[in-house]
Amino acid sequence: MPPSSSISYIEKIDEYGFVELSKILPKGLIKQIREEASTKVNVWQEQKANMELLDTPRNKRKLSSDVEVEEISNALQMNVTGTTLEQMKKEIERCVTTRITMKEIFGKVQQSSSSGEEQQKQSHYTGFTIDTPKVLVTPPGSNPQLPHADDHCTSCGVVLIHLQNNQEPTRVAKYEGNQKDYPTGITVTCDSCGRDEMLPDSDYRRGVHVTNESWYCDCKGPHKPYDLGKKITEAFGELLDEAAPASCDSYCGPMIAKEGSGVICLPQLIHRGPGNPTSAKESRYILFFTLTPQYESSKPNIYHRYNPNLQIHAPCILFNKFEKVKQIYEQSGCSLDGYMSAFLGKTNASLMGELAQLKEENKQLRKEAGVKSRPKATAASN
Repeated sequence: MPPSSSISYIEKIDEYGFVELSKILPKGLIKQIREEASTKVNVWQEQKANMELLDTPRNKRKLSSDVEVEEISNALQMNVTGTTLEQMKKEIERCVTTRITMKEIFGKVQQSSSSGEEQQKQSHYTGFTIDTPKVLVTPPGSNPQLPHADDHCTSCGVVLIHLQNNQEPTRVAKYEGNQKDYPTGITVTCDSCGRDEMLPDSDYRRGVHVTNESWYCDCKGPHKPYDLGKKITEAFGELLDEAAPASCDSYCGPMIAKEGSGVICLPQLIHRGPGNPTSAKESRYILFFTLTPQYESSKPNIYHRYNPNLQIHAPCILFNKFEKVKQIYEQSGCSLDGYMSAFLGKTNASLMGELAQLKEENKQLRKEAGVKSRPKATAASN
């Protein structure tokens, strides 16, 4: 692939799904971030060993709070904070490749003729903030991650940076984002025909959802009913294919990564951390953070934003399909509730039934107490 310093390569991020980075943090800062993470992991492991005889949810919460280490997927995760974070932000903000890549993703001028006449759509993008800064530590003997995407639309830029030499890079699937309709989950009203439609990802990138810009749908075309779950399934349905477990068969960058190298990814890129073999002598250290676009906003940004606790993986797609089928049958006057045990098992089906009953009882109690329900939002997530 062309080097990350090549502007032509950055312009192809929607073709590759990522742009390579190198040497955007000084070696001293990389060492500082890695050593702080290593110290936290050592303290966490020591305290965890001492508390094994008192293994309760309360102790687990206390342990995580005390040493700021959380077990996720196949890794340990901790925040980057304090002066280390401030130094990191200064380095990222002055990185030319980062600035150009974010402008390429969110700052494009588009041509449109949907309102009946050809016009330019100017982006409202003004810059970015650095959010969710974390170090991911994958100990020896850790399995690879499930193939997944970090979000269902272009909510941010996702950055991964290696914190030591000779690490195996993240693996990615072939990116075909230019051919897909990624759902934003945001409903907007057409200023021409008054029809409510889901905001396209391309307009979301420009920041239409936080401004007073007039927006026009394809008024002459058929109405597209809002169906976030269906659109997520269509966009990421490949995660249910037989070949899905082996789909991330390409390295995201060189085969062996150097300290300080990394990538800026589109959040829709399907990828997975490679894990860490039992034979490894060291843990794998990755710096993770997101670049959130900022706009000339005349509305509060209450809409969809990247959520580190949500990912688009096979279980997410299965859940969306499950909810869709339930809805289809409910609309026809039928219910699948009595048949849940056929695929959930009796215990899980019973628990789901109890949960539904408790929700209904809570709803009734709130109604009797005069507590109003929250109004329906104009944006939704998975």
